[in-house]
Amino acid sequence: MYTICVTGHRPKSLYGYDLTDIRWRNLQAKFRELLLKKKCTTAITGMALGVDTIFALAVIELRDNCNIPIELISAVPCYNLSEPWFNQDDVSRFNWILQKANKVVYVTESDYVDGCLEKRNRYMVDNSNEILAVWTGTPGGTAHCVKYAERQGKRVTQLINEKGELL
Repeated sequence: MYTICVTGHRPKSLYGYDLTDIRWRNLQAKFRELLLKKKCTTAITGMALGVDTIFALAVIELRDNCNIPIELISAVPCYNLSEPWFNQDDVSRFNWILQKANKVVYVTESDYVDGCLEKRNRYMVDNSNEILAVWTGTPGGTAHCVKYAERQGKRVTQLINEKGELL
């Protein structure tokens, strides 16, 4: 059994909110390639917009369209994660991913509170063998997640450079 989670920038800090952008599609293909290569049996997504969403879509595609035996765990930081999202397509996609997940874990069993995103990240790292990092090296939540993973002795695979280009 091999479990991989993902951490990465939100759309405004990476490729924008249009998930049909070729850069998002290339990242999704990279996720599929790595999940297969590493023989991942369980994948954990943090359910945020952008990287987490693309990762979940890659897992669902492998499982449902390619018959790859891989489970998806949706690690949701709080009950009202999607409430501030203004795009109904994103909310619908979020709910669809939750329905397609093999398991949904609400890491904080409440509405949003300070620290719930960090608690979600710790849950993902603690329950994974490897972390895929879509990170340009800038400070923030992704940086904190990567540093936590390194302190825990987890393998971290960097997928993009400081310009946001796939490695």
